[in-house]
Amino acid sequence: MNLKVKQTIERHHMLNPGDTVLVALSGGADSMALLNVLYSLKDEYSLTLCAAHFNHGIRGEEAKRDENFCVEICREMGIELFVGSEDIPALSKQRGIGEEECGRQERYAFFERVAPTAKVATAHTLSDCEETFLFNLARGASLKGLTSIPPVRGNIIRPLINCSRAEVECYCEQNNIEFVTDSTNLQDEYTRNRIRHRAVPELKNINPSFDAAFSRCINSLREDEELLTLLSVAAVERARLADGFLTEPIALLHPSLKRRAVAVIIEEMTGNKPQLHHIEAVCDIIENGGDTQVSGGFSLRVSSGALRRVKAKSDEWCCEANFGLNKLPYGDIKLELFDKNNKINIQNFNKQLLDNALNYDKINGKLFFGSIREGDKIRLRGRGVTKQLRRIFSEMHIEPELRRSIPVLRDDDGVVWVCGVGVADRAAVDNGTDSFVIVTTA
Repeated sequence: MNLKVKQTIERHHMLNPGDTVLVALSGGADSMALLNVLYSLKDEYSLTLCAAHFNHGIRGEEAKRDENFCVEICREMGIELFVGSEDIPALSKQRGIGEEECGRQERYAFFERVAPTAKVATAHTLSDCEETFLFNLARGASLKGLTSIPPVRGNIIRPLINCSRAEVECYCEQNNIEFVTDSTNLQDEYTRNRIRHRAVPELKNINPSFDAAFSRCINSLREDEELLTLLSVAAVERARLADGFLTEPIALLHPSLKRRAVAVIIEEMTGNKPQLHHIEAVCDIIENGGDTQVSGGFSLRVSSGALRRVKAKSDEWCCEANFGLNKLPYGDIKLELFDKNNKINIQNFNKQLLDNALNYDKINGKLFFGSIREGDKIRLRGRGVTKQLRRIFSEMHIEPELRRSIPVLRDDDGVVWVCGVGVADRAAVDNGTDSFVIVTTA
């Protein structure tokens, strides 16, 4: 396995002589194998090796056991270890995001704090790539999503990315490397675990050489994605103006390159990664002219053969909300009403859908769309705190002149939903909800 890891390091230019490498150390088999492989290569690459362990505050005594294990192992190997912790369940509720995503954000932020100039080595394996590929496939991902976990992302390197979990465990056994087992990896309540325990074994029944076949497939997809990205960036540069982009060079691109180029342009002009409907809306105005609202409340407009960012109008606006498609000043929003025959089961709703679902039985009077008003406030679903919309928009780094372009949905008692923010707690759905409204941006 050492040879395969070294080939991966060389192929993706992961290390340079004299690098400081921070190993993300959980204590599991993958991270312990990574630590030992890099330790065996540290003299060859003149590496300064250190490690970091992050306690997510989820598994109680078991998590403390893992932390103590990492401390003892690093002491024995003479490797500096940084230890951090956070109450991820509480923090994820506060932020309104899933525990897995919240944990990932805090973990990488911790790595950045303790070793800002180091390369961070994570123990993602080929098996992790397989699971991520299948998860993204089930969600309808594009080519970029199907390339799964990249071998290198910024200062993040993944030397085990071409090694299967079976190879890692064999390496640990052959080299008498101790490790701990996370009990949550054995539970099927997590989607990734169901893929690991059910889907992947079935694929290996179909093709016993599935790992090798998948490795060939994923490397080919990554090369295709890299080429398409380079071509789309080159197309953007050819269309660049001092204050925008020429539309004709973008309009003439193949649809695949056009969407990619538009995604690059939107992110550059707004600072936000665009959603698919934003990309499609900008493609439409490149072909037909006009303007559209995109990520973060920004508006883009095509005029005189060029795409430019424009400031949102500052006028207040308001209109009655109707079921079906609502054509608003800054985009279209669809309201769909479901009655008691579609009685809700919130276990079947993901967070994004819950944030955009209203308990229609709790709506007082008529619904109206409009811009933000002075004094508007909302107590978001599950947050336990009421905030001024002005403050929320400020925290989201939305410029003041753009805030009135963001649709706010109200009933007679005040704000019930804000585009890109979520639903008010008083109007949120629960398992007792009979009639509910789904709000979607068209």
